[in-house]
Amino acid sequence: MKAYPLLPLLFLAAGLALLAALAYLAQRVRTHRRSLAQLLQLAQSGLDPLQLPAAAWPTLASGGIVKLEYSGLWFGQTVQNSLGTAPNDRARHPFNFNIIADADVCLEFYLYARDDRGEARLFAENLAGVFRLLLETAMHSKMEALSAALAEQAKLTLYLQHDLRNLAQWVEWLAADFANAKNDDDLLGVAKRLYSSAPHAAARARHILDATCKNPPTTTHVPQVIALGDAIRDAAEHAGISVTVEQEASVFLRRDLLDRTLDNLFSNVAPLLRLHTDLCIAVTIIRQQGKVIARIQIPHLPEVAQLPPEKLFEPFASGRPGGLGLGLYQAHQSLSEAGGELIAEIENDHICFLLSLPGAPGTPA
Repeated sequence: MKAYPLLPLLFLAAGLALLAALAYLAQRVRTHRRSLAQLLQLAQSGLDPLQLPAAAWPTLASGGIVKLEYSGLWFGQTVQNSLGTAPNDRARHPFNFNIIADADVCLEFYLYARDDRGEARLFAENLAGVFRLLLETAMHSKMEALSAALAEQAKLTLYLQHDLRNLAQWVEWLAADFANAKNDDDLLGVAKRLYSSAPHAAARARHILDATCKNPPTTTHVPQVIALGDAIRDAAEHAGISVTVEQEASVFLRRDLLDRTLDNLFSNVAPLLRLHTDLCIAVTIIRQQGKVIARIQIPHLPEVAQLPPEKLFEPFASGRPGGLGLGLYQAHQSLSEAGGELIAEIENDHICFLLSLPGAPGTPA
């Protein structure tokens, strides 16, 4: 058998080379894992998508990315930026991806690796993929927060629109009453109504001012004990209509939400009830198992088109000429927020609203 005295040395050299390669790869893997961890930490930073490239650049550069550039639209404004140096000839194939939220928010990114082949390219591509996920997550959070803010603003605008309408109607009715007064006795009667309803109107005006000023006061609304019959009479007087209340009870909820509920219920029919002075709203208050039920019966008004029951609380659905279709919707929303419930029953030619309210402490079960 022929001997190969150098064969063991060759095997030893090959083993050492393989060991060195494995050690090198292990070191690269550890470095890559640290880079990934640093990128993932940025996900908790709350940075905007446009702030992330600069924040992530040191990590990307240490992971084999030599240049990052992006351009596009940011809420309709043209933006572009680049980080790093021009890539060499061996990095001619960048990692390219788009981050798109809508037509006005779209960015295109290019990331160039130091090497365009081998494990360096593989590690850089993995790092670029994580960076892309980071951007997409930040963009999603940004648009989600924006949608929530716009929805809240839309809700506020919706409420204010109807609150302003209610207050404007009160001013219009009051002015009409003064204009139609024929003698001093009529004027005295209108002045007395103004005297009694002015505090109610002033409270509504303050609420509108607080909601629309740039720096609204930090008012905390808390539930309180409220005499329900008095609250109903105040709201009816503010709407300029007649109401009869049978029985009395106290409820426990936020006064502003109860007022808004009653205002929207009564203002929904007030313009027509003022034309039918012989009609009034009948309210019956019942204590029931720790709750208070207010049964508000609206008289039949021929001018009101009959809405299907399922559309009574639908926004922008109105059976009254010139109505916005927001009164019943806002009444339902306000009472739900207060911890109560509003339902409607169709009885022959009229509507009956049932308000289920939390009873004040001590209300019979």
